[in-house]
Amino acid sequence: MMIISEQKKAKSTAEIFSVGFLIFFIGLLLFFVFDRALWADTVLDQERLIRGRETGSVRSITVMSNAGWSDAGVEVYEGEVLLFQAEGVISLQEGNPIAYCGPEGYDLQTVQQPLRERNIGALIGKVVKLLSVELDKETGEEIRHEQVEYFYIGKERRVTMPLTGHLYLGINETVFGDNSGAFRVTVFLPRILN
Repeated sequence: MMIISEQKKAKSTAEIFSVGFLIFFIGLLLFFVFDRALWADTVLDQERLIRGRETGSVRSITVMSNAGWSDAGVEVYEGEVLLFQAEGVISLQEGNPIAYCGPEGYDLQTVQQPLRERNIGALIGKVVKLLSVELDKETGEEIRHEQVEYFYIGKERRVTMPLTGHLYLGINETVFGDNSGAFRVTVFLPRILN
């Protein structure tokens, strides 16, 4: 009786092992199939972006850290997705040996920056939509009424444009006169520019 019981245990253990192995193998196979498909899409997306998204455009912009906002020279549309890639090093205080950072910014948040929840000195963007223009009757100066939306970029990021308007790139800081250096930014747009 004991021999039959031992054989049944061995047989049920073997069956459990076989079923477990089969489930593991199917899971592994599904992982590789779906992972490979996702990887292939990512590679194809990158190739399309590198070629200017086949029907798109590529812009290179130098963002000086001591000059405020840099005009990207392009109108964007709400909901349009742009890819930004940036490189370079800037100093947030010329002469200060510890005030250097890349496009991700310096690990500090202050009130002297448009995006207070992001690192100071990080690469950011803004879209400006012109609402109206009027002339000051006393000075003759043009007064522009604008809607502005800021967004974080960092080293590399896909960003859905928050509104239709003109694109600018800059540094996440409002006191920039003592900065030095620049970021070189490549912008991939999903359409051909005129």
